[in-house]
Amino acid sequence: RVRYYEIVMGIRNPYKVRVKKMTSRYGSNSKSTRTIAFALCLVHYSSYIIDAIIVHELAHDYQRNHSKKFYDVVEKYYPEYKIYIKKLKQGIFA
Repeated sequence: RVRYYEIVMGIRNPYKVRVKKMTSRYGSNSKSTRTIAFALCLVHYSSYIIDAIIVHELAHDYQRNHSKKFYDVVEKYYPEYKIYIKKLKQGIFA
């Protein structure tokens, strides 16, 4: 799904993708190594929630911070973002 959203979002230089045990976040984006890491616990969630995290991390290619401009990019490519992030935070897997 990362490759799919890279194409949709017009990201030309693909990221390395890692999955690892994380306790304080669901994803991270390293600009210096062009690596996106996802929390292992995401395997339990629906693909809609995982897609929300993917788009969130890829949006950092455009905006490094979490400003309004950043969330404008996220919602441009994933309009349902707020719905699925809310489910994630509530621990709703589906």
